[in-house]
Amino acid sequence: MVRMNNYKEFGEKLIFIVFYLFSMFSMHSDNLGSYWGNNGTPYMFFRFFLIILIMSFATIINRKNVEFITRFVPSSMLIITALMIFDYYVTEFSGSQFLYRVWWIAYIIVTQMTVFITGTFVLKSGYDELYTKLWRAFTPLYLFVFVICFVRHPGSSYIINTELGKGNFNMLLSFLKDVHISFEAPLMFFGNIVIFTPLPFILSAVSKKFTPPAIMIIGFLTPFIVEGYQLIFKCGQVDIDDIVLNFGGFLISYIIYALIYKHKFSNKDTA
Repeated sequence: MVRMNNYKEFGEKLIFIVFYLFSMFSMHSDNLGSYWGNNGTPYMFFRFFLIILIMSFATIINRKNVEFITRFVPSSMLIITALMIFDYYVTEFSGSQFLYRVWWIAYIIVTQMTVFITGTFVLKSGYDELYTKLWRAFTPLYLFVFVICFVRHPGSSYIINTELGKGNFNMLLSFLKDVHISFEAPLMFFGNIVIFTPLPFILSAVSKKFTPPAIMIIGFLTPFIVEGYQLIFKCGQVDIDDIVLNFGGFLISYIIYALIYKHKFSNKDTA
């Protein structure tokens, strides 16, 4: 009986490892083929659905193996961060252009969020340590992503839109009319939402000094700081729609964070 339990636990862990690595290395690259290649815009969203499905399943069946997840996910995240930086500047397997590489980033964020949110519901013990280690290990990757997405060289290509609904919202409408057009529209729209979703969790995991009110203030100001930087130095795409989408993504995750804080951390030291 003990041996059967050991085999069962080994199988559960193996499923998590395989599904996690499969999800974390999902791409939409013009330099790769098969599942990882550029197979059209609808197929990109199929990947998101698949990642959410399999990582939810893998986390649920490992709900008693919280110590394993706490060790494996942070360690893997640091390795993947190094691989992503290397690929971004050297190999370019994730794509020949910046926008292709951003899709890989989106799949990684969705994988991380799925493990975290599913774990929040199903893990009964060891949650505090998982929360802290998972988001602290994600921080280096997030900082790298934030820099490459928002910190552009002064004087580079510059576009400005100050009319609400005429920027990324308008691009999304064009995409909805024809989902087979360039993947840039959904990437820019949903990417501006997704990239701000980890922020409340990272801040709270990094230091207990970031209380809920402080996190809300930071989340409100950061989109203005980003767009202000691009406006002052005339670089990137300054878009009022971006501010709305950035804060919208942050607000969604902040509500989730606030609920977690209330029910799991309100009387605990989380840092």
